[in-house]
Amino acid sequence: MRIGIVILLLALAGCAAPVVKMYDGPVLAPSQQVILRVDQRGRTFAGERVDIQQVDEKSTLSFGEGILSSSSGAQAVYMLPGKHTVQLRYRGPGAAVTAHLWLVGEAGGSYLIKAGQTGDGLKVWIEDEKTGKPTGGVRGSADEPK
Repeated sequence: MRIGIVILLLALAGCAAPVVKMYDGPVLAPSQQVILRVDQRGRTFAGERVDIQQVDEKSTLSFGEGILSSSSGAQAVYMLPGKHTVQLRYRGPGAAVTAHLWLVGEAGGSYLIKAGQTGDGLKVWIEDEKTGKPTGGVRGSADEPK
């Protein structure tokens, strides 16, 4: 009986979608922070997954959390307003891609990470949830603020 309970708990841990606070100090009101999360809608394949591996070069999950959740990163992060860099990992049928993007988050802003197949390639981008318009860009691009 105990083994069955342990297996069930491990299975539930594997389904968890980690949300991580990426700043020090107390939790701020939603109007004072930024949320960046993976868009789960519109997935073409059940096996598709995007993880937020790093924000500003800080890992979103510890090694142990990654093992327990079978994730390589968080599904959502809370950040302070301002410019941030993110490392994302897409996994899907026959593909595994790492994307390095940036965004400037506004206080109270909510942003979605989207991914989609484009012809024979893959596109990963960030959208402002309110406007539905792309925001930020590829790290190292000419339009990236310093």
